[in-house]
Amino acid sequence: MSYNPFDKAVGEPLQPEDLQTLITRQVAEGYYVEYKGEMPNSTKIGRSLASLANTYGGWYIVGIKTDEHNVAAVVSGFDPASCHDPISVVRDLVKHHIDPVPVFFPQVITLDTGNLVLVVHIPDKQETPFITRDGRLYRRTHDSSDPIPESSRYAVDQLVERGKEVSKQFARFSKDDRTFSNAEEDGWLKIYISPYPLGLTDHPDVRSKSVIEGLLKASEKAIQIPLFSNPEATTISGNIAFNAAHPTPSSVVLRLTNIQNEAFHSLTMELDSLGRAKIFIPLSQIELQDFSKIRSPIVRQQILDRLEIKGGRHHTSLKFFNVGTIWLTIAFLANYYLEWLGETTSLTDFQVALELNGVWRHVPFYDFDSWGEHVQQLGLPVLMRDYVRFPKDEEKGLFIGTEDTLWLHLCLNFGLACGLPPEFFANSIGTVITDAAGLKD
Repeated sequence: MSYNPFDKAVGEPLQPEDLQTLITRQVAEGYYVEYKGEMPNSTKIGRSLASLANTYGGWYIVGIKTDEHNVAAVVSGFDPASCHDPISVVRDLVKHHIDPVPVFFPQVITLDTGNLVLVVHIPDKQETPFITRDGRLYRRTHDSSDPIPESSRYAVDQLVERGKEVSKQFARFSKDDRTFSNAEEDGWLKIYISPYPLGLTDHPDVRSKSVIEGLLKASEKAIQIPLFSNPEATTISGNIAFNAAHPTPSSVVLRLTNIQNEAFHSLTMELDSLGRAKIFIPLSQIELQDFSKIRSPIVRQQILDRLEIKGGRHHTSLKFFNVGTIWLTIAFLANYYLEWLGETTSLTDFQVALELNGVWRHVPFYDFDSWGEHVQQLGLPVLMRDYVRFPKDEEKGLFIGTEDTLWLHLCLNFGLACGLPPEFFANSIGTVITDAAGLKD
């Protein structure tokens, strides 16, 4: 976790008494902290925030006066008339003065005098470097109250490498290190979810027996999921009840299995001490030989046209899987993950990646008219590659904001990876996930 001079978690609202700890602990300016007595101009604020992001992350605090040693001495605050909306000012200047825009968390504390104190937290472990509008790269030193422009080519190269290391860390995380037999490599969806920036949330006790037992019990509880962002909208209720679990040196692995197949891979979720999740979902093949059981007439006709061969034999190269079942599984597991992660105001984004393995000739299928109409118009969405990664670059991930609906974005991108356009997803997701009977293979 990054440096925190307060007794509260990062993102938790601060009170005037919390600011006094800066004085009692004699917190000085340096790598992690910069104080200002009054609101500086936009250029100076931009340089200071960029320098913190380029070093180790830290705290930019306006309304604190220091002594001759740059140690916090007085919580004075600044006159609100000098800056009516400090948070909006900071957000706007970061957007226009720093490239790329770093993750940051501003808050304003009102003192008993009516004066304001602005506290901005810049997390560590972001993709450096951050360049200011004047084209310079600023960093902090251990004994300086102000940022300095970096002139060393070596130091600049080190910042670039540090930024690359953040990407490489996600690439190392988004790997499946399980071992497979030839019989069980066929058809997997793999989802990797990491809070960004990493280090804002952690679960160091994830390996303890009591925590593991709690995770299994929590998986038995039904989860209420709104179909859309409006809480008044229709909700679905359900869960994935894991029945096996074991710790690793840095994570816990949860599985849904049965006693006859414990030696084989099955639906799995791995949660680690940094708040990340790996989800492995098998794309179980469904049989479509009994055409009379297909409910939708248009779907039945599309399947007959493709699978029925003279003499009563059936085409066996295609492997159909129930896309509705997968969407529902994603929905429950993504929301189970969010409940485990817990409420946090210091998290803005998730970095995610999706992989499809062993999916050559797999076909996403669902027994409803929209699927049949899609096939009629655009043809059968057959996966013609054995491996698909979304996005393709292993060191990059899709960024999904915490204010967005995580499971909907995951389902949409899974559909895209399977060759289903966004319009198909938008027109179908409501029907798919609420059709309980259709979700049974």
